Amino acid sequence: MKNNDTELIQRILAGDEIAFSALVKKYQKQVRALAWRKIGDFHIAEEITQDTFLKVYQKLSTLKEPKRFLGWIYVITTRLCLAWLRKKRIQMDPLEDTDITMGEKVSYSRHVADEQAKDMAEAKREVVKKLLAKLKESDRTVITLYYFSEMTCAEIGAFLGVSADAVKIRLRRARQRLKKEEPLIREALEGFQLSINLTKNIMQEIAHVKPISPSGSKPLVPWTIAASTVVVIFLMLGTETIFVPFSEALQFRCCIGNDRRTH
Repeated sequence: MKNNDTELIQRILAGDEIAFSALVKKYQKQVRALAWRKIGDFHIAEEITQDTFLKVYQKLSTLKEPKRFLGWIYVITTRLCLAWLRKKRIQMDPLEDTDITMGEKVSYSRHVADEQAKDMAEAKREVVKKLLAKLKESDRTVITLYYFSEMTCAEIGAFLGVSADAVKIRLRRARQRLKKEEPLIREALEGFQLSINLTKNIMQEIAHVKPISPSGSKPLVPWTIAASTVVVIFLMLGTETIFVPFSEALQFRCCIGNDRRTH
């Protein structure tokens, strides 16, 4: 894939927003494919995609190994999807206790949603969802990423944390399971288009996001420890001591340590 992730991340942490835009363009299709697979709603998946990249921008400094960025963004996307599904369940549970007015509002919302679902592209997605439901969870994710995101088996493996060979096995198994329907799924998934404003919207939103600073203080380097030791030695010897060579100060510290261990 174009643009090395590590290089892009270093540039982003240095304040380069163009590099972040490149990172979004590089992975937005993969993230949306995963979100759609888990949520089942194309529009909600786009919202989760935007939220995912805002989280990435906010927490990028906490990523210790830039080479594992793909796996990291997979975890962020998955967690946001699970949070959305939990929120949806909580909102739906008390529905029976709502009054008539609320019920009418919900009915109207459903009517609007049903009308939108009649759109040809939406209908095609529904067909694809039903066909993909025949597959195992792992196979479903692989074939979605393969066709929707145009990722190679190696890239999907890095994204999911499995080997490229494992991805190939799952992809082959999914194709065999679907047989005649596989060309329809491929055509539908490859035809899904991202919003032309998605990257632009994300870049506008990051202006309101404050990146998290790396946690923890930097470890003391050896020379700072040695310098502090010299200061302590000066205090121990008294103010009459004018100068102690640095090497002798270190030797003196070692001798003190040895004497303490012998007693």
